[in-house]
Amino acid sequence: MRVAIYARVSTKDKGQDTENQLHQLRAFAEQHGVIYKVFTDQESGGKAARAEFKALLLEAYQKKFDLVVFWRLDRFSREGALATLRYLK
Repeated sequence: MRVAIYARVSTKDKGQDTENQLHQLRAFAEQHGVIYKVFTDQESGGKAARAEFKALLLEAYQKKFDLVVFWRLDRFSREGALATLRYLK
């Protein structure tokens, strides 16, 4: 199984980084024996211009992943899961 890992911290979250999220997400992927690629952004979730998020969506659209995992839904997208799924279809 091929998995995309996405981690994001907002520019408003001073002093935070993505490492805590990545630690847990990598552990999940390794526990399940999956191949994974990591995407990270340090942008507001309301911005559509997140470079790594856009790259992840493009690769997901191209079917390069079977699954996308993220720490919490608000770290992935404020538009919500349905809007993102519609884009990928």
